[in-house]
Amino acid sequence: MLPPLYTEWQDKAHRTFLVKRAQYGESWRYLSLPSLIDLLLIKAQRIHTLLRNAALPATGEPPVEDWLSLVNYAALAILKLRASHAPTEEALKDILEQARRLLACKNADYGEAWRHMRPLAFIEFILMKLERIRHMDSQPDKNEDAIIDNLLDIMNYALLYLTGYGGSFTPSPSVDR
Repeated sequence: MLPPLYTEWQDKAHRTFLVKRAQYGESWRYLSLPSLIDLLLIKAQRIHTLLRNAALPATGEPPVEDWLSLVNYAALAILKLRASHAPTEEALKDILEQARRLLACKNADYGEAWRHMRPLAFIEFILMKLERIRHMDSQPDKNEDAIIDNLLDIMNYALLYLTGYGGSFTPSPSVDR
């Protein structure tokens, strides 16, 4: 079973992707898998810094955009890993559906344990997954399945955070340090 707002946030990530694609085209295709992973790391580090320091964004850019970027960059990394030549939008829909199916299976096994996670845990789990991927991305052919599994988990952690916290960001000193 999926959380009720999961699909709404997944659709919002997809719409964000379409807006960015209209603005930038397929420029992401020039990036290597390690560069896409580094983009994920940059976004995750920003969120982590804001949550850990209980700070408002100095740039004024809301962190919700970074959570949505995690979903989209992870999907693009999967496309790069699979060397997909399918139209990006169609392939992206397939990846979003794969993430949705995976979450439904995990929720059946874990009983929606994500509902008990604190905000910081979501981004720390994502950072842990990125560290795992960075140890594998120099041999993508050998590690393709494991990398894809970790990228799908990153997508789902980001979407679950948005589902649970509505994309709100209210820093406070009591953020689970």
